[in-house]
Amino acid sequence: MACSATGNQCDDQWTLLDEVVTAENLAQLRGAVLQLAAKAGLSADRANGFVIAVNEAVTNAIEHAGGRGELAVVRDDQRRLVAEVRDAGADTARSITLTRPPREATRGLGLWLAGQLTDRVEVRGGPAGTTVHLEMNLDNPQPHRPG
Repeated sequence: MACSATGNQCDDQWTLLDEVVTAENLAQLRGAVLQLAAKAGLSADRANGFVIAVNEAVTNAIEHAGGRGELAVVRDDQRRLVAEVRDAGADTARSITLTRPPREATRGLGLWLAGQLTDRVEVRGGPAGTTVHLEMNLDNPQPHRPG
């Protein structure tokens, strides 16, 4: 993300949240993401979908990358809400295609589901870990009002 401190504005981005996520604070951060999504102008259904998608990406980071990840949520160019989940796990493929797992699968549905609930998902891997980029177009963007 271009901005790294909560509440900082950089160019056309406004960082709303930038936190380390663990199993202990995951529920609290889901609530914060829901509030941010609603405040940004997403409808209730889309805000809930965004929270589910973020939860799936963060849960993967916690489960597969040492018990923690980093979550940043920004308003990008006042038309999108973007979440990036970063982890320092083992090197993954440079890009991952999000296809539906077989119907009998009991695992591996999370990122596919995130792709169904958001307007865009991108997964990038590299030597430093994996980043899941999630985007939601804002239904009714509200101008930012500090405070």
